[in-house]
Amino acid sequence: MRILFVIPGDIDLPTGGYRYDKEIINAWKASGIDVGLISLEGNYPFPSVQDKANALKAIEKFPDAEVAVVDGLLGGASPEFMQALSKIMPITALIHHPLCMENGLDENTAQRLKASEQKGLQFVSQIITTSPATTKIVSQLFGVESAKIHTVLPGVKRTQVSKGSQSETVHLLCVGSVIERKGHKFLLQALSRLKDLNWRLDCYGSTEFDTKLFDELQSLAKAEDMSEKVAFHGAVSDEMIEAAYTTSDVFVLPSLFEGYGMVYAEAIVRGLPIIATTAGAIPDTVPQTCGILIEPENTNMLTQALEQMISDEALRNNYRQGAMTAAEDFPTWQGSATRFDELLKDMT
Repeated sequence: MRILFVIPGDIDLPTGGYRYDKEIINAWKASGIDVGLISLEGNYPFPSVQDKANALKAIEKFPDAEVAVVDGLLGGASPEFMQALSKIMPITALIHHPLCMENGLDENTAQRLKASEQKGLQFVSQIITTSPATTKIVSQLFGVESAKIHTVLPGVKRTQVSKGSQSETVHLLCVGSVIERKGHKFLLQALSRLKDLNWRLDCYGSTEFDTKLFDELQSLAKAEDMSEKVAFHGAVSDEMIEAAYTTSDVFVLPSLFEGYGMVYAEAIVRGLPIIATTAGAIPDTVPQTCGILIEPENTNMLTQALEQMISDEALRNNYRQGAMTAAEDFPTWQGSATRFDELLKDMT
């Protein structure tokens, strides 16, 4: 069976969605599965008329395949593309999280994206999501029967457990692109109340998706006299991220919504205590034995959680043990890719 995996843009972009796509494709290739990657240019999820026309034209040159997997960032924004491709081969829609649930959208834009994605899903044979929570959301939001939706969790790579900072300063690690949904602003606001405690925050993730927000965060850190305690490193190599995980004491990312939250799983596998929120699929990814989950956008609760983690080494060690135990239940990327392939075979 030959698979076409269709995405918008560059698969090497530093986002969780593209990371998922890339890991599944690489695992398939390692197993000898015949998969071809199709990358379409355009400003997705807000393609221009020309972007959509180019995508439709590109279909004419697609190689033969038994099935297409279309990333939701593309398929949800262009139902015309989904309709045209469905006439050539069956489609599996891969939804990381509904486009309309991205934070910061005005109501009209959110409704337009919802209608677009709902229309596009009419032309797919099945839907794969990355978490049970997202499966439930997709079913309810778009009125899709549950039997048509399946979950394939992201995998993890088994790696060394964090050694911690091995210093009196508690090193907080945040990994996520600087966009409103990741909650960096709430994190800095909470930490501004804890300046007298001995901590350092290192943030990794692209700062180019929302430069206005990044400027605001830098200004906030400076205004609160935290510039020496907070560092934004931007998008860095996998090796630098790995080094950061290895030398950190606590992982914190107060996201406002996650379709899964791969970075939480990666932190848990490394034995890091977690501070996160109850938004979206995060509670499915982060068991209570691994850390503290607070309400999204609740600065008071986030401040309390941070204070507890920073001040209480015994608490951190308890959550560290919980993380190492929970890590055993996370699938590998090869296991996730095998499950994905089985679903495609069942469809054809």
